[in-house]
Amino acid sequence: MGMKGEDIVDGSVWVVKTHSPWCMDEAPVFHANKCIMIVRNPLDVVISWLNLLAYGNHAYKAPFNYDEKFPNWWDWWVKDCINLMRDWFKGTMEDAKMRKVPTLWIRFEDLVADPKPQLENIMKFMVGIKDIAGTNAERRVQEVIAKGKNATQTYSLKKTTHNFNYSEARYTSE
Repeated sequence: MGMKGEDIVDGSVWVVKTHSPWCMDEAPVFHANKCIMIVRNPLDVVISWLNLLAYGNHAYKAPFNYDEKFPNWWDWWVKDCINLMRDWFKGTMEDAKMRKVPTLWIRFEDLVADPKPQLENIMKFMVGIKDIAGTNAERRVQEVIAKGKNATQTYSLKKTTHNFNYSEARYTSE
């Protein structure tokens, strides 16, 4: 999707951003020693994925409500997405277990709402220590947190409610 560092899987990187084990023919194969799974509320994933497919990036949103304009299609889309997500998580968990890859699960909503403890957990997991006090890992977390909330915000909040989609009763355009 054109994100910085995406699909670089050689020895020059420590972290690979990927959607693996998603089946993508063009995605490079790589071995992982650890896995950090950032999971998101399925209600947000459904609309985010649709907008990504429709507009080719995460920045654009439809100027209409899918559920109102195409209710039958929307019903199919949600059910199909939920089945795909179920299968994806099952495959991810089976892959981690089969390969014995230590996996840290982080909720996207927790990472956005209160990034410091989540970033600290990620760093502890990555470097394999229980306390990062006094380390470069702690310093890096502090640097990111000092930049303020905008430095860790990947998706815009709704202008009307200042929440993500799941907090609203309906999906509305901004």
